[in-house]
Amino acid sequence: MHTRKFISKIAAVAVLTGILLTLTGCPPTPAPHLTTNTDSTICTTEEKKSEPTTGTTVPPIDLGEDLSQYDLKDDDDLETVVSKMEHKYGIDIVYGNDIRTVFEDENETLRTKPNTNLKDIEAALRSMDEGLGALPKGFLKQLPYGKHKILKIYLTGTITIDGTNGKGVPAFTSDTDDELYLTIEVLDQGVINVPTVLHELTHIVDFKLRHDGLLKEDEWAKLNPEGFTYDNSYGDSLAGKKDPKYCYTTEHYVPRNTDNSNNDIWFYYCYSKVNSYEDRATMMENLIIFRMWKYEVAPGLYQCPHMKAKLEYFLKLIEKDFAMTQQDKEAWQNVYYALT
Repeated sequence: MHTRKFISKIAAVAVLTGILLTLTGCPPTPAPHLTTNTDSTICTTEEKKSEPTTGTTVPPIDLGEDLSQYDLKDDDDLETVVSKMEHKYGIDIVYGNDIRTVFEDENETLRTKPNTNLKDIEAALRSMDEGLGALPKGFLKQLPYGKHKILKIYLTGTITIDGTNGKGVPAFTSDTDDELYLTIEVLDQGVINVPTVLHELTHIVDFKLRHDGLLKEDEWAKLNPEGFTYDNSYGDSLAGKKDPKYCYTTEHYVPRNTDNSNNDIWFYYCYSKVNSYEDRATMMENLIIFRMWKYEVAPGLYQCPHMKAKLEYFLKLIEKDFAMTQQDKEAWQNVYYALT
């Protein structure tokens, strides 16, 4: 969710994005076609510097490190799990009583409570590792932009929003803070929604693309129906009051259930019409879930011509802004080809 500037909630899935497929030269695309929401020292082996592609903003980054040394083992304790993940993904993991408990953004204040159950934290991190591992190598290390030097991940207990009678969200991030962070609620037994984590990371990708001058709202607007404007209302969306016009389905995790033809589908589900941030994050969900689990939540979504156009636009921007190994490029290309 990206209310006012806060991206919280709903999210379900994912993500992200790493996707960097080289879309140039893609085979002809078939007819017109996406995902979810809800409720420091790094050892390097062979160093290999990737070179920016002419005409792009891909930063030089070392993608030659053997990261298998950071694979989690069943007998790793929490401290080891944290250390391995921080090194593998280039992130800072904060949990227990060390978390930040207040996040303010314009007119909105979110508060978190600590989760001090170390078994819960470890279980959550192991689940998160599965999702982050689906992203291209070195992807998270490239997310920081501007004054930000590292992505901080807070694993917390309950997350609530001031003035909403205890209303909570499962995860959030923001682009109006001194930190670059992702805050995730860890439930009993370490349960987290992995797709939600990746959905929120897509928002951070969005922030970076904007900062780097690649993502322009006037260009994105051309990919929407003529005269369409986002309503910036999270409440109606969550209450199921959204008009399903232009949507593939009304709700995430639900089979296609609107009468819209492929040519009349411009959004994944109703929540996608809140704002452009949620539009892009929900659009990426089906792609990410398929990458992780070889399962398509929204069959045929990217075969809808307007959804395919949005997806290609976003992926091309990611390709310009992120360095990627050839192996990852091919893996994500295969996902793209399989779904379109």
